[in-house]
Amino acid sequence: MLKDALEKCLVHGSNGRAPDFQRFVFTFELVPARASKGKAIDQTIRFAQEAAEHKRICALSITDNAGGHPALTPQALGTEIKSLGMAPIIHFSCKDKNRNLIESQLFELDRAGLNTLLVLTGDNPRYGYKGRAKPVFDLDSVLVLAMIEEMRKGLLLHQKAPGGGIRLPVMDFYSGCVVSPFKKTFPEQVLQYVKLKKKIACGARFIISQMGYDVRKFHELRLLLDKLSINVPLLATVLIPTLRLAKIIHKNIIPGCTMPLRLLEKMEKWPEKKALELRIDTAARLISVIYGLGYEGVHLSGPGLEYKHVREVIQRAEFYASNWQDHVKDFLFQEEWHSFIFERDKETGLNKGTFVKAPKGLAVSLRPGFLLGKCIHRLFFEPDKGLFQRAKKLILRCGQNSRCVRLLTSIEYFFKEMLYDCYRCGDCYLGEMEFICPQSQCAKRLLNGPCGGSHDGWCEVWPKEKRCMFVRQFKRAGWDSSLILKDQPVIPPRDWALDRKSSWLNFYLGKDHNNVTGRIEHED
Repeated sequence: MLKDALEKCLVHGSNGRAPDFQRFVFTFELVPARASKGKAIDQTIRFAQEAAEHKRICALSITDNAGGHPALTPQALGTEIKSLGMAPIIHFSCKDKNRNLIESQLFELDRAGLNTLLVLTGDNPRYGYKGRAKPVFDLDSVLVLAMIEEMRKGLLLHQKAPGGGIRLPVMDFYSGCVVSPFKKTFPEQVLQYVKLKKKIACGARFIISQMGYDVRKFHELRLLLDKLSINVPLLATVLIPTLRLAKIIHKNIIPGCTMPLRLLEKMEKWPEKKALELRIDTAARLISVIYGLGYEGVHLSGPGLEYKHVREVIQRAEFYASNWQDHVKDFLFQEEWHSFIFERDKETGLNKGTFVKAPKGLAVSLRPGFLLGKCIHRLFFEPDKGLFQRAKKLILRCGQNSRCVRLLTSIEYFFKEMLYDCYRCGDCYLGEMEFICPQSQCAKRLLNGPCGGSHDGWCEVWPKEKRCMFVRQFKRAGWDSSLILKDQPVIPPRDWALDRKSSWLNFYLGKDHNNVTGRIEHED
């Protein structure tokens, strides 16, 4: 089992590494085809059979509509893999499910004994039947992890739900999360780590990094977890790409993935007959460095690989592990990044334990909507400050008259639509988001931090058109790397019962997300 293997590997030796390479954990990622049967599915099952027989790979992860494209569900493939004696890791994404379907599918997974989950926000949906699919993103990955953690303890049903007030039987989930240390800009990188802390606080029990090749960035993540005393198993994704896939990644076609130009140019010079062998050798040397940096394991992936190729990668990595420092210089791509959070160690090429100062030029001009919003929020929406009590009494009195409510709603949204491109959600988050509306300015409507798909500060869904909303928030607030050291609150999800209603009235009535967080006292 993955859980047992990772917990054994947490006992590091004096050098920070697993004391024995045999205790270094390997998993492999399977990408189901857009089919329920056929050659591709047969090859996947054959790979799983060989992995189960050899036993060096302790789990196989199964993607959930990778890249936003439809495919066989991880639940279906996971059931078959489990029957072969191999532990499956079910990728569980948020893009296609509302919160009710999320809960239902978690019941299904627990019933099937598929309890090891990798929780992700997910790529924005792409081409499906007769066009692009509608994205859902009702909950983000942080909130799904929080839901799973409640299920592990026995989910208490809300009083208004059928059978409300009872506690459901406990469910033995082992859930993990993803983080990317490979962000191009400083705000994106800091925000990835801030969101990671939220995921750990909400119950993530293991971490898998996004794929990448710069070992200083891998070291940055390892060093940060040690600095924050987060003792959660950490695996690094090592992709073994073909030249075609490497070119696609370099063009930023696959959200969240990076391919250094220097490494791509090196691959382009490989003789075609030796390309596979060189792919294997490059991956093995990278794995040896990751082992040396103190990771608990590696999450392998790559197209067109048979199990014998993966076994060769692992064997070569073990051979290189004793001299892993010799390979560090081959995986340093300093020219690619403007986002390191630690000072560079000139001797090793890796990191020191001191945070860098925030790069200059992060501040942006403050727009009228931001300044006006700050002023109004402090006056009327901060409990026990300004005119809060007077405003509360006035609006609650207004709420007793339907004509007054309609007028209040019209006035509120006239200004909000003009200043913030408001979507009339009735559950306003402007105060938490530096007066940037997450419903209109984030393609995935995320609340607890950015997705992994942003690139060079641009939104995954609207590249070169809109900056990532959270990067804009970072700049407005004037944050720096010290933000990582602070505990950030988890923001509750939007309540769709409030849609199109006055968020001002909902706030003072205690109906919106502020009531969930206990920010205000409300009248019955």
